[in-house]
Amino acid sequence: MKQDAGASNGSRSNCVFRYAPEGTPCGRLRRILMSALACMLLLAAARMNAADPLRLRSPDGTNVIELIGIDDPANGLQLKISRNDRPLIDILSLAVRLAEGGELSGAAKLQRIEQSTIEETITLPWGKAKEVLNRCARASVHLIDAHGTQWDLELAAYNDGVAYRYGLPEQKDLAQFTLTAESGNLQFTGMPQLHYTAFDRFTNDHEAEFHRDELTGVTGPLVDLPVLAVWPDGHAAAMTEARVRDFPNLYLEPDPNPDSDLFHTRLSPLPDKSGACVAGRTPHTSPWRVILLGECAGRLLESNLLLCLNDPPSGDFSWAKPGKTTWPWWNGTFDRGPAFVPGMNLETHKRYIDFCAENGIAYHAVVSDTRPWHLQAEEGFAPHKDTDITTPRPELQFPELLTYARERGVGIRLWVHWKALDARLEQAFQRYEDWGISGLMIDFLDRDDQEMVRFCERVLESASRHRLHIQFHGSYKPSGEQRTFPCLFNREGVLNLEYLKWSKRCTPPHDVEAAYVRQLAGPLDYHIGGFRAISSQDFMPRNENPYVLGTRCHQLAMYVIFDNPMPMVTDTPEAYKGQPGFQFIVEVPTTWDESRFIAGTAGDYIVMARRSGATWYLAGMTDWTARELTIPLAFLAPGTHTARLYADGSMNQDEPNAIRQETKTVDASASLPVALASGGGFAAILAPAVESR
Repeated sequence: MKQDAGASNGSRSNCVFRYAPEGTPCGRLRRILMSALACMLLLAAARMNAADPLRLRSPDGTNVIELIGIDDPANGLQLKISRNDRPLIDILSLAVRLAEGGELSGAAKLQRIEQSTIEETITLPWGKAKEVLNRCARASVHLIDAHGTQWDLELAAYNDGVAYRYGLPEQKDLAQFTLTAESGNLQFTGMPQLHYTAFDRFTNDHEAEFHRDELTGVTGPLVDLPVLAVWPDGHAAAMTEARVRDFPNLYLEPDPNPDSDLFHTRLSPLPDKSGACVAGRTPHTSPWRVILLGECAGRLLESNLLLCLNDPPSGDFSWAKPGKTTWPWWNGTFDRGPAFVPGMNLETHKRYIDFCAENGIAYHAVVSDTRPWHLQAEEGFAPHKDTDITTPRPELQFPELLTYARERGVGIRLWVHWKALDARLEQAFQRYEDWGISGLMIDFLDRDDQEMVRFCERVLESASRHRLHIQFHGSYKPSGEQRTFPCLFNREGVLNLEYLKWSKRCTPPHDVEAAYVRQLAGPLDYHIGGFRAISSQDFMPRNENPYVLGTRCHQLAMYVIFDNPMPMVTDTPEAYKGQPGFQFIVEVPTTWDESRFIAGTAGDYIVMARRSGATWYLAGMTDWTARELTIPLAFLAPGTHTARLYADGSMNQDEPNAIRQETKTVDASASLPVALASGGGFAAILAPAVESR
């Protein structure tokens, strides 16, 4: 097997024993205890009947993942997942098949079981928390099938969820393998409501409206992950993946029987290779299949379980500095005026760089007009024979542009199509490093098979060497791999505000669903910051200076609610100049020491609080339903705080840009009353009060 993700650089070792040098008395005692533990585990495995279930319980006793069905060909391998002794999810008839004839199934024979615990503190360079407690119970089940193929099945139980994965250890008779299918039937207990997106094919951009359906009303044929299940009493579970490395992504396929509540697991197949999903060498492991669990949907957003299941970083990533970025493509490059012609020219980008320098925006993106920033004769984004991603268009006067940005402390980011980058990855990244580029967006992936995942890994490994931060667009979901590669700032993988340039598909209800569902997988890019809000009845899509739906405060709230270390400031500098609410965008951080869910209902409204230093940032947004909220401030530290509130200034849908600003003194015993307009929101900064002398 590959190195365990639990073996990290935290403050404790991967086992329950603290490290002691081998030559010391403590080291000798540790060695004796470890040997004794190993013997006990082997004896326990020898005594265990294969028909007996293996129950793995979280450290707090709340969550259980149970494995049954070893050496039971009739019923097959089964995983049963429960919380507080309440069954929630079953995974039935789990099987994995190889072209070479091996199979992980109920017919496998038990070899041995190894159990351990992990307890460590992980310090993150950036994220929704500064420190993460990685604490769980683990089990590795070693199996062998009728063909003599060795398999491993691993289980993990955390206080906020459970996980499982399978793997092929290194073995003499199976150096190479082709995995043709992974099958299993997922079944929810009871009748939860599901929140999800669905697609009709594996090659997709992962950008679609969210569905909210009863269990037997799910549309398919392919349900993307994450999928969120919410039971009538509020309990919630979500399925997603962690550590997707050299492996395709997983989907759920609703059973074709309309009365069935089963979902079948499906792997994204390799393109142009009939019947194959994974081709590799042993040792090789699947991603962790993760079930997040909580007493309500919002609590799942506090989890860092996906990061815990990924490998620690290797090398120095102190250069990877999160921060806000412009994105002129969204707004059509610049407001037009009689004295200035905007476009892909030096003067346009100088004005953006000045805007960034004046407002503490870390990065400016050089993207496109009708053609990308680099040499390409034909219009559009798709690469052609003459595409050269290492040569800028001459009208940009690129050396002067880079010097101008560097002198003002603004990083430059570039956009590239993945197909243009694929064959010239190292050459291009070396050129970008030589130029002093900070990072780039890689776009139009539109696949999530093993080959595309390998491409993303090549990008991240090369970017780590060349000190370039990365975001992927048209991309599959994140899986916590930003722990291994802190240069990966975000992925798209969601229908977002760019769609308002040509449609009315990205609505306030969709924004709230994205917060509850897509955000479960990790940082998401959403094209936020539009300051031209307009009523739904007056909305018209347009490419330049596009409108946004919902209120301006709804837009402000996204900077807190969405987990994103590099959020966009998408509108034109003119749209922000002298406008109420822009000061909040200037001040709000992009990474956090602590994050908490405060209130909300999946798909309806959400309130989140995030802390940076001693200051809390509080925000909420709603669907098309206006709401009056009373928000408890019990998360505040002792002492008085000054709360600066940005709230909807009008309940009239014809005045969505109106903002009411208010300053008041509060403490942890207080509550904050806020009225949200239809499609509205609010944002607040709560800082410790400065005592006058």
